[in-house]
Amino acid sequence: HLAMASLLVPVGVVLAAAAGQLSIWLALAILSGCILLAVYQGSSKQGQASTAAEAANATRQQWDYIIVGGGTAGCLLANRLTAGKGAGKRVLVLEAGSADYNHPMIRIPAGVLKLFQGDKDWNFTSENETHTSGRGVYLCRGKVLGGSSAVNVALYTRGSKTDYDAWEHEFGCVGWASNDVLPLFKRTEDDLTGCAAANPECHAMGGEWAVEHVRYQNPLSKLFLQACKQARLPENDDFNNWSKSQEGAGRFPVSSRHGVRVHAASALLAPALADKTRKLMVLTGAFVRKILLDKQVAQGVQFSADGIVHTARLAPGGEVLLTGGAVHSPHLLMLSGIGPKEELQRHGIDVLHDLPGVGENLQDQPAAVVSFECPKNKRGISVTSKIRIPHTTLPHPGPALEWLLRKTGPLCSTGCDHGGFFRTSAASQDCPCPDLQLRFLAARAVTADGMGSFTKFRDITDHPDGFSFQSVAVRPKSRGRVVLASADPEAKPVIMTNYLTDPQDFATIREGIRLGRRLAEQPAFGEVLGPEVFPGTHVQSDMELDAYISDSMHTANAIVGTCRMGPLDGAESVVDPNMRVIGTMNLRICDASIMPKLPGGQAGACTVMIAERAAEILLQGYK
Repeated sequence: HLAMASLLVPVGVVLAAAAGQLSIWLALAILSGCILLAVYQGSSKQGQASTAAEAANATRQQWDYIIVGGGTAGCLLANRLTAGKGAGKRVLVLEAGSADYNHPMIRIPAGVLKLFQGDKDWNFTSENETHTSGRGVYLCRGKVLGGSSAVNVALYTRGSKTDYDAWEHEFGCVGWASNDVLPLFKRTEDDLTGCAAANPECHAMGGEWAVEHVRYQNPLSKLFLQACKQARLPENDDFNNWSKSQEGAGRFPVSSRHGVRVHAASALLAPALADKTRKLMVLTGAFVRKILLDKQVAQGVQFSADGIVHTARLAPGGEVLLTGGAVHSPHLLMLSGIGPKEELQRHGIDVLHDLPGVGENLQDQPAAVVSFECPKNKRGISVTSKIRIPHTTLPHPGPALEWLLRKTGPLCSTGCDHGGFFRTSAASQDCPCPDLQLRFLAARAVTADGMGSFTKFRDITDHPDGFSFQSVAVRPKSRGRVVLASADPEAKPVIMTNYLTDPQDFATIREGIRLGRRLAEQPAFGEVLGPEVFPGTHVQSDMELDAYISDSMHTANAIVGTCRMGPLDGAESVVDPNMRVIGTMNLRICDASIMPKLPGGQAGACTVMIAERAAEILLQGYK
């Protein structure tokens, strides 16, 4: 019926438009919407949560691996642990969120505008902030198979070689230096940018995770690259080339294949599920409430699905693998009695293992924008004008049809695929790497809060044209924590990011704003430069800029570090370099929470690498 409707409705719309009953713009908008509906029809069953009967079936078996969280790391592990050396292993994936990983707004990169604060987002808000003008900060985390890789801005940057060498030499993570992890990055990569051909030492082709440059360049983005040259900033044609400096301006690589978002569920989980020889079960809408432990040995997990509480148990020699990310993994450990003794006792939870580092060491990248409006005679130049029918919030049929038919055009972009990495005057003298990531957006900000611009744009008509620079403290110094709100598993934890508590993060963003202003003044932008909207030209001094940053700072969505990896005797270590939870057996954490220090890039690529390493370790012993 849906397929028939997708054919008949457009015909009726076009006829109505021809008869003068509808404007041609509205007719075409409905037409493109119907085509999207047809594209989506195959995934309607996919979006349904698992039933109590399906969950009960999982309880009647024993599992070699129970993977808690079907996000970025969980999807890769499900793939690797059921094939090759893992063939025959029984693997259960429990995901609290949706199964709807093939939704059009996920597949279309620009659909991210509809994902933030939607039903596929955990929609967290930080608490107890002291340097954000009393505001809690919105934190997006994916609540769908694929996790945050399905709802982020899809940038694929690994950080620098120095970042990973520090993991081994500074934090005691033996086996995690740059030479160890580079093959793991390459194992998954399918480079479509041409970098693999030019530099096979740092890149690979043929993996599941496609990386390309966006198949669209807005005119303003081209002007940005010209302005960087005029400002005598270095160029960088490969931000993941570890044989040279990360510094420079260019086009960021993105996780997409021929204009369609690539994420962990589409690239890794879907092929595994399609292989019916694998012993893999995935349950969605399955909320894990507790790890079941007997004398600190994991036996399984307790989870709820369709309103009923179930127990999934391990087979002899099996393991529970936590892949819920830097918010959920420490939360689940504490609910299960593993964590700081005082925190557990405060909520009446029996202490099975006092592990002080659980929930500590939270790191995220704070950001702020400087934004400019274009003159009225440049109406239509920004990407925001190109994707909308004028004077409405309706999608413009041109870009929609271009994406549907050719997988090119502005819908291929999440909006921030041009930019660069730079060392500012605020950079640490003990680190040679850039402290600033500058992201260019071919759009005027809606609000000073960059994440607010994403979420509010969808409700605004006649948004002025313009362009923006987002300054990200890419190697932040501030540290936060995750703690319990209560002993109720369904109560969201308290996330205290402590943004900007280290003055160097303020200084990096401040210098980034000044760099954005300097670039806007270059001749390249001369004909398109109008007034500065945020923060405004009246904001100049360090004190004024810091006040603006406090008022408008937002996340760049790279939350990591809350179950820090380190040596067994490390005071803050939660897992050892083999990702085993210290003081327990049959329990590992294999996600972004184990990063001792956030690499200077986006966390997604690094999380995929961590899961590759986990699979490698787990499968080593199998003949």
